[in-house]
Amino acid sequence: MKKLFIILILLVLCGCSSNLGIKDRLDVIFKTDQDEVVFRKNNYSDYIDYYLPSDIFEVDADLLSSTYSYNDAKLVVNINVAGIIASKYYPDVYLADEGFFDNSKLVYRKDGYFLNDSEELREYKYRVYNVDDTYLTYLISDNLIMYGYCDEKDLEGLSSRMLLMAKAADVKENDIVSMYSTKDTIDFEKKPVNLFETILPVNGNINDFLIDKEDSSAD
Repeated sequence: MKKLFIILILLVLCGCSSNLGIKDRLDVIFKTDQDEVVFRKNNYSDYIDYYLPSDIFEVDADLLSSTYSYNDAKLVVNINVAGIIASKYYPDVYLADEGFFDNSKLVYRKDGYFLNDSEELREYKYRVYNVDDTYLTYLISDNLIMYGYCDEKDLEGLSSRMLLMAKAADVKENDIVSMYSTKDTIDFEKKPVNLFETILPVNGNINDFLIDKEDSSAD
């Protein structure tokens, strides 16, 4: 009985501190003094050359976006066309996230800088949202936007690989500007939501993580 009581107490304490544990573990990944490691690029495309860790597998790709799997997690990587064009013509504009995730679900946030593979200092924002023990991870820099979808067991691993891929990516920004800066209309906001609809499990719903646009506009 005494051993059972101790086990129950430990389970309660672990449950009460789960969010704190997530913060501590992710802080280690995103610490500012993290050693810089150079990885040889092993994937190449028209607009981005990048390093893909051996335990991440490509599911689908087009010119601007790629979808990957990692254990039971899913990852979408978009070239941030709008951010690249903004940085080219408005370099003093502050990096902002897309603003359509529900902050009441936010369990972790990190704003900082990393040194990429070309020794350029890049600003980034990282967010983690939680709904019913499912986590949506979100990383944005001025040239990439990443969205992950995972259980807690994959949260650290996925977060680490998102940061690694962002640091090791070489986006051909001049080519992006040449191709897209003269376009009259580019639907940047709809694309990631449509991508999520293709990778979420059958019982998943991206709307659980999003701001209710209709309710917010009615206020």
